[in-house]
Amino acid sequence: MRKFFHLAALVALLALAPAAMAQGNAPIDKDYESSKAAELESVKLQLATRQDSRGIGEMTEAESALRRLRETKATDQRAKIAAELDSALARLHLVADGVGAGK
Repeated sequence: MRKFFHLAALVALLALAPAAMAQGNAPIDKDYESSKAAELESVKLQLATRQDSRGIGEMTEAESALRRLRETKATDQRAKIAAELDSALARLHLVADGVGAGK
C-alpha cells in the first residue's frame, strides 16, 4: 500500500512537472542550476549509504541533463531540459528512499 502511494505521487509529479515548467513560474537561471546541482549532490550522498545499484541510470541521466542545461542558451530548450532534469531527480529520490526495493 505504501509503495502505491509513492508511485502515485511520482506519477503526479511527472505529469505536472512539464506543465509547471511551461508556465514559467520559476526562471531557469543560474540559481535554478545551482539548486538542482545541490539537490543532485544530496541524493548522491543518500545513495552512497545504500548497497543498491538501481540509481546509476537515473544518476547518469540527471547529471547529463544538468550538463546540457548549463550548456544550452535557448529558453524553450532550457525548459524542456529542466523538465527532464526534474523527472530524473524525482526518480533518483525514489531510489534513494528505497521505493520499489525488494524486501
